[in-house]
Amino acid sequence: MARSSKRRKQLRESARSAPVRTGANVDWAQVRWDALTPELKFVMSFSQVLLVGTMLLHGLSGPVYGQLSVFVGAGFADMPGWVALWGATSVWCLAAAVATHLAERYLPLMGHLRCARWRLQAYVAAAVLAGISLLLWLLSTPGMWGSLGVWPGLAPRSEWLLAPLPWAWEWMLPAARDEVQRWWLGIALASILLSACCLERGRWPRTGLAFMATALLASGLWALGGAAYHYVAGRSFAGVADAIAVLNLQSHPGQRNADTLLWLVWAWFLLGLGALVMVVVLHTPSKELQRS
Repeated sequence: MARSSKRRKQLRESARSAPVRTGANVDWAQVRWDALTPELKFVMSFSQVLLVGTMLLHGLSGPVYGQLSVFVGAGFADMPGWVALWGATSVWCLAAAVATHLAERYLPLMGHLRCARWRLQAYVAAAVLAGISLLLWLLSTPGMWGSLGVWPGLAPRSEWLLAPLPWAWEWMLPAARDEVQRWWLGIALASILLSACCLERGRWPRTGLAFMATALLASGLWALGGAAYHYVAGRSFAGVADAIAVLNLQSHPGQRNADTLLWLVWAWFLLGLGALVMVVVLHTPSKELQRS
């Protein structure tokens, strides 16, 4: 009994001396991050690295090709000429904002407050530059200020950003067949639905993550097929000829290459993320997945 009373007294004294963490002072993002398993921490960090790399590479199409392709629901929308430089800068600022999360976790000397301040500034800069890009995009129409859209870029015919398509398109082209493309989309949609069902119930996290990885891989193969077709059709390789694509590549090479690059970088992002999730599914113990 004496030992128990002494222990309770020590606990009360330590509780009084400990600093009180109010809701305003708690870094809830760090609390949620600490609650994750090492496997999920690795997945989140690596996915952010992939996202940053994808945005940096995508932004390069602005200065190199003089075009920045943006994918919208109806297809591609192109920011031409000088407008592409503003759009590319906005994309790079967004990549910098995402990169501050990585710096905050793995570079303790940066400090939480400094990273948070830089992140906010990067998001604000990205939003402002995106607004300027939109305004210049509207002004670049031929009837208004068409000179904004006539800059051809530094190397509109360059293909080094499209690697490995210039030498590996023969192996990628089968994924671009129409019937195969429909299969990729069907598998991706079905896998997303099955993943949502498994993860919502919380009983089969491994199965749910496996379906999620399958959806990402199928979507990545669909995008890779699109990149291969865009590259081949404009060059009439392997008997695949699209008159509009050939004319577009000859008259506006930067625009055609920028569209192909957009397909390619998102294909690599989806395939890389899908492969990472599948590795976690195969090598993470069931108890860890349940706890996550």
